[in-house]
Amino acid sequence: MTPQLQQAIKLLQMTNLELGDFVEQELEKNPLLERADFAAAELPMAKVAAQGSANPAPSAVMLAPGSDTPSDPSSLNGAS
Repeated sequence: MTPQLQQAIKLLQMTNLELGDFVEQELEKNPLLERADFAAAELPMAKVAAQGSANPAPSAVMLAPGSDTPSDPSSLNGAS
């Protein structure tokens, strides 16, 4: 199991509060890390929520295998 996969499993098991504490600790430990300040316009789901979506649940951003850029989740189901 790769270190990245081990870290991902560890992070996915954390509660929201634990994850927030972990991020704060990492930001304090590493001076090269910065907190990203995303505006609502930059987040695709924030646009949907702003348009009155009735679904308050967060959605996941899918990454194409071997890519750092998000892909359209509907393309994974074969939808066009």
